[in-house]
Amino acid sequence: MSLMSRLAPLPLALLAALPAQAQDAPATEGPICSGLPALWLGDSAETSDMTTADAPLMRQMTTTASTSPYAMFRVTGAMQALRLEAQSDGDPALRLETPEGDLLAENDDAIGLNSRIEQSVGPGDYCVQLRAIGNADMTATVQLTRPEMPALLADPVDTTIAACTPDTPADDWAEGPLEAALPLRTDSDGTVRYFRFSLESNASLTLRAVSEGLDPTMILFDGAGTEIAANDDADGLNSRLDFPNGLAAGQYCLGVAPLSAGEGVITVSAEALDRDAFLRSAWRRGELPPPLDGDYAMQTIDLATTPETVVLQDGSAQWLTFTLERETALVVSAYGGLVGVDSKLALFDRSGAVVAQDDDSGGNTDARIGPVVLEAGRYRLALTDVNRPDQAGAPIRPVGLVFERFERVE
Repeated sequence: MSLMSRLAPLPLALLAALPAQAQDAPATEGPICSGLPALWLGDSAETSDMTTADAPLMRQMTTTASTSPYAMFRVTGAMQALRLEAQSDGDPALRLETPEGDLLAENDDAIGLNSRIEQSVGPGDYCVQLRAIGNADMTATVQLTRPEMPALLADPVDTTIAACTPDTPADDWAEGPLEAALPLRTDSDGTVRYFRFSLESNASLTLRAVSEGLDPTMILFDGAGTEIAANDDADGLNSRLDFPNGLAAGQYCLGVAPLSAGEGVITVSAEALDRDAFLRSAWRRGELPPPLDGDYAMQTIDLATTPETVVLQDGSAQWLTFTLERETALVVSAYGGLVGVDSKLALFDRSGAVVAQDDDSGGNTDARIGPVVLEAGRYRLALTDVNRPDQAGAPIRPVGLVFERFERVE
C-alpha cells in the first residue's frame, strides 16, 4: 500500500492552513506493485517494454530485512515468452505477479542458488519481486529476456555418467594391462570423464575417486558398456569400489564425474587390494572391529573406575575396549561438537557384531548410544568423526566420552 493510500484525508481547515507549495504537491508517480512503490525494470515505462526491447532489461536490486523490492515491465504485443533471472552471491528468489499482487510464477534455486522463471504472458504490466532466502541483505542482478536473447545464467553442466560403450570417447588409463601399472593416479576436472583399461588376468583391485571440493561418483562398465558396479560416498563424499575377489581378465571402462557441476579436481586411482591393508583401512575407518588379540592399538578402559575419559580424535577411528562382569544397561555419550567434531559411536560385541551405533542423537553433532542392555563380556567401541572419516594425521580434536552404567540390584 502506498504512502498516499495509507493517509487519511486532511480536514479542510487544516488543508487551508498549509502553504500553497504543500497544497500543490503532485501525487506520487511511478509504478505500483501490490500497493508498494516499484521501479521500472528498464529505467522508464518506454524502455521497459519487453515486446520492443532490442536488448535484455537488467537492473541491480537490493533486499534488506524490511524490503523485498519490486520492478515493473510491460508487454504490448501478443502473447510473449519470457525468461526472468536473478543472480547473486546470496540466495535470490523471484516472484512474477500482476500489479494487484496475483502470483503468476515463482522460483528459487533453479540453477545453483540462483533463480529463473520461464513464462509466457499476454499484453499488460507485470511486477517482479526479488526476495532473499537466508541473509536478508543481498544485492542481485535481475534480468528479463525473450528466448532468443542471451541468458544471464548458464545452464548447469550435465554430469550424468552414461553407459561407456565401445563408441564412447575415453582416455586410455594405462599403456598395456592395468595390473602392470599399479598403483596408478590421474587427476580429472569437474566434468564427466571415462578411463579405459584392460586386465590380463583376474586382479583384486581398489578404485577410488577423491576430491576436496567436489562430490565424486564413479561407475565401472565392462567392454560392452554393461554396468558392473557403482559408488558414491563410500568414504565421506569420496567414492571407492573394492573387488577383493578380483575382476576377471577383459576390457573395462571407468566413468567418473562430480555429483553436481563445479570447479575442482578429482583424483582417480587404482591400486592392488591387499587383504591385510584392506582390513587395517576398515579398522581405521571404524567399519570393522580390530581383533582383540591383535596388534592394532586400542585403549583399554575400566568403567568401574573411569566413567569419563577424553579421546584425542585425529581423523581416524579411535578404539576403546572394556569388559563387563555382569549384565549392564549402558549409556555412552560423546561430546565434541564445540571443537568441530561430528562424532559417531559404534559398539561391537566379542564376536564382532554391531550391538549399537549412533550419530547425532546426543544433540547437534554429538553422539549417544543407549541405554542398551549388554551381557557380561568384552566389548569394543569405535569413535569416529563423520567430517573426517579417514584422515589419519589430521589436527587433533579432543572428544569427551561419558559412560553411565546401570546394574540390576539383587
